[in-house]
Amino acid sequence: MKKFLTALLAILAVVTLAACSNSSSTSSSSEKTILSSKPKIEGFSYSGDIPKNPKKVVNFAYSYTGYLLQLGVNVSSYSLDLEKDSPAFGDKLKGAKKLASSDTEAIAAEEPDLIIAFSTDENIDKLKEIAPVLEITYGSSNYLDMMTNLGKVFGKEDEANKWLSNWKEKVATAKETLSSISTSTTFTVMDLYDKNIYLYGNNWGRGGELIYDALGYTAPSKVQSDVFPTGYFGVSQEAIADYVGDYAVLNVNKSTKEAAASLTESDVWKNMAAVKAGHVLEVDYNLFYFSDPMSLDKQLDAFVSAVQKANS
Repeated sequence: MKKFLTALLAILAVVTLAACSNSSSTSSSSEKTILSSKPKIEGFSYSGDIPKNPKKVVNFAYSYTGYLLQLGVNVSSYSLDLEKDSPAFGDKLKGAKKLASSDTEAIAAEEPDLIIAFSTDENIDKLKEIAPVLEITYGSSNYLDMMTNLGKVFGKEDEANKWLSNWKEKVATAKETLSSISTSTTFTVMDLYDKNIYLYGNNWGRGGELIYDALGYTAPSKVQSDVFPTGYFGVSQEAIADYVGDYAVLNVNKSTKEAAASLTESDVWKNMAAVKAGHVLEVDYNLFYFSDPMSLDKQLDAFVSAVQKANS
């Protein structure tokens, strides 16, 4: 009898363990379904059940604000004044609140159903406790693929494809308009901050994506070797002449006018070939800062006008 009871208890133990294992497997499977309900995209990761049509998005990945707005996603916050002050976004962020990813109480009070953040955000784990989070690794895809990818995430492929198609046509028209400027012509993209000069490559905003990728113009060899690998690069006033090509694209706004003057009034600047030829394109820093669809549409018009003016 004792042996029978021992055997019975052993069988029950096995059944119980199997049931627990089954339950754990089901739970794990269910969790995986939630986490993998969105398409696998390089540079994108999901935490929680990402809604297809979010009603309120708190966004800290400011590089992609214009993508979200173009796709019709309801962005209810911003983290940079440059978003609010962008000429491209107009009043799209009029009712949005400025939030910092560290201010978790204020974020929770907004009751967002989705939070978007850069993968490098140091508060990412705290954000995941508030709402589902879409993490994006900056630079994981080019500006065109990013439009496609976000369209997939939010079920707005048609909207994404429509913009991409229109953009292709618009760029083709611009190339025709500027056909007298050979694509071998070199452009240097720069801005200034606190009297420091920064140069930009083809994936760091300020007009780089537009000029180098979309329109296909060339960067001077030193820009390609020193700037492109990191996206941006700081240079001294004494060295700037080594990096400026046939045209200089100078991003300026009210806050950087003084810093720009310290450069543009210098002998180094005045003696450069591009400056002597009148090939300095001063563009609106607030407009050219981002490389999203809404910004690019307006940047293209502004750039074409600036080149035409410089050659009139």
